[in-house]
Amino acid sequence: MSGAGFEASIAARAAAAGIQLPHAAIRALADHASAVLAANPLLHLTTVTDPVELVERHIGESLEGAALLEPGIEGVLVDLGSGNGYPGLPLAAARPGLRAVLIEASRKKARFLGEVIEIDWFAGAAVLERQVQRGADLDEVSPVRVLTARAVGSWEKILPRLVGALDVDARVLLWAGEAVESVRQRPAWRNLELEGRHALPGRERSWIWVFKKR
Repeated sequence: MSGAGFEASIAARAAAAGIQLPHAAIRALADHASAVLAANPLLHLTTVTDPVELVERHIGESLEGAALLEPGIEGVLVDLGSGNGYPGLPLAAARPGLRAVLIEASRKKARFLGEVIEIDWFAGAAVLERQVQRGADLDEVSPVRVLTARAVGSWEKILPRLVGALDVDARVLLWAGEAVESVRQRPAWRNLELEGRHALPGRERSWIWVFKKR
């Protein structure tokens, strides 16, 4: 898919999610997608290598999350285990009041993300190369307004430990399946209240779960 093709597909997918993106943001997301595909053979950033599917699965599903946040939202967005930059960068593109902080433990992937955020639209973003296991690991960027987790291992243990780093009106967006229903009943989750869940288009038993801090 050409750059123009990427841009047209991204604009259409954003509109389907109820989001109107400025052209500069669309171009930045297209450049990011092209960078992911170019680096993928070496870094293994995604199993999705078809450009059309990438727009839907990575960019589209990220924008579905952005649509769950009010347009004027401001503050720090922490994308936990960012890897390839999804969902953090599309959320930041759609909600420019959020400053994206991409957390990635892999040095190679963190270096890739560092190059990606040099794209003009993402200039305010930052990359932290580290493991995050508890709230204190986010001290330098807290309070966190939005925390996202998609394809993050051990999310059921890690997310409750990060409540102390969240702002009073923070939201946690979790891309996950039906296991969340049982996990959220655990005592460790008592400080996170389920606000709702949003079904991902074309996906069975896969949602974006939205939690707020109690």
